[in-house]
Amino acid sequence: MYRNDFLFSSHLNYQINAAKPAEDGSDVAGKDITDINLRKCTFEDFSNALLYERGLNPDFSFMDSSLDAVKPSEFVPENTYNFVDLADYAKHTAITIGNMSLFSELQKIASAIESFMKNTAQAANTPSHVIRTFDDYNNFDIKSQPATMEELGSCVIGGGNEGAIKIAATFHESSTGEHPIVSIRFYSINNRVYLTNRDIIGIDNIYKANASLIEAFAYMSYHDYINNHFNYSFDKLLISDSIEIDSLDDMYNKHYDLRIYDKLYA
Repeated sequence: MYRNDFLFSSHLNYQINAAKPAEDGSDVAGKDITDINLRKCTFEDFSNALLYERGLNPDFSFMDSSLDAVKPSEFVPENTYNFVDLADYAKHTAITIGNMSLFSELQKIASAIESFMKNTAQAANTPSHVIRTFDDYNNFDIKSQPATMEELGSCVIGGGNEGAIKIAATFHESSTGEHPIVSIRFYSINNRVYLTNRDIIGIDNIYKANASLIEAFAYMSYHDYINNHFNYSFDKLLISDSIEIDSLDDMYNKHYDLRIYDKLYA
């Protein structure tokens, strides 16, 4: 598979050039791989961990060169970074600039990260950090964990080829009262399975003037929750016919001005 000259131009200064075919990463040695802490490691270690995970699960079929999109601005090979947060930033920036091909690659990378952490000791032993700027990862700790199984809101939309999709919002494990972070999962009602990927959205990081609908859903679900409502605001937006959602792609391709919501409800 070839993909030519993606230019990932954004306020985060990511860049990807994916003009080479993916290489087989299944021969990456497993020795010491599971000791890698993806929240604090070099890009080389990050790459080795993700290629190792891809070798174990062919569903994570990202290209080797796509990993470059997770590098921060002013990247230094010898420095350690929090690649869990960087991958989330990259994914949501891809949505913002409308590069859905790159977004698809980053979704696979995010799923591989989640799987790697779940299958290694760091999932239990490494404290989570809320999403911050690239130079501020280690300045705070999570003091209390939110209830991650309680739905903040949900809705059902047409999912294109996937049929009807239930979208559900819960708190992410790294969410705090000061810095709320929402996790979005997708459930195929027709196939009765959860889709592989999830979205992780920092409420404070949403660009309200041009929020994607998935960000609007997270934002409205969160505010409904703190105002003791459930499935109120986003459902009201759907019923109003001011937006039309025909597929899951519309949740990323279409946008809404959340300043309108703040003025009316927040």
